[in-house]
Amino acid sequence: MSVLSSCGANPRVRARTLLIALFLMAFGTASSFAAPLDRFNPATTDPDLFRLAVRHPDRMKVPDGAATVHVVLSDKETGRVVQEKRIELQRTTTGEQAAEVRTEAPENVVTVYRIPAKQVAELRALQAKYLAMPQSRQQTIGGSLSIDVTGCKLDAADTGEMLISTYLKTSELETFVALAENFDLRNSQASSRNDLESSIPPCS
Repeated sequence: MSVLSSCGANPRVRARTLLIALFLMAFGTASSFAAPLDRFNPATTDPDLFRLAVRHPDRMKVPDGAATVHVVLSDKETGRVVQEKRIELQRTTTGEQAAEVRTEAPENVVTVYRIPAKQVAELRALQAKYLAMPQSRQQTIGGSLSIDVTGCKLDAADTGEMLISTYLKTSELETFVALAENFDLRNSQASSRNDLESSIPPCS
């Protein structure tokens, strides 16, 4: 998250990936999304405590590098991109954190991800740079923060549902908050209804 500002949140789907987009409306403004996610403030959140939990059946896998955060900051008037960063999240599963999101489906696989240490330092520097801007300049910046998760199926012949759930935890949130629950990943990767059963690629 090259991430800076109060934000609204809006779950949506993009072709070939599951995309949870947290739209940054205007830095310093209140969130338009329902609590508790409206407590998440990218301008002041601690990147070191950012966690994404992904829950899915053991018939599928989230490959290395397939959970990412993408941030685009832009000038609200001109649309010019001011800053853009894509971060590959790092697996950091702990039994305690995974247990927080496993209760409803104990048979599922739960993996917890974090921002790598190098990017944590970069994001803190970027937050400081933004917060040092005059208020008038802060109001001209908008952007988006999105979380992408893609998966593959372990059995190439498997045509069943591939339900995936994602949860966010930050320094403002005491527990994991659901971003999307039991979303069939096939729906985001199929170009048509006829492609649904074959839309998830087999793991290589």
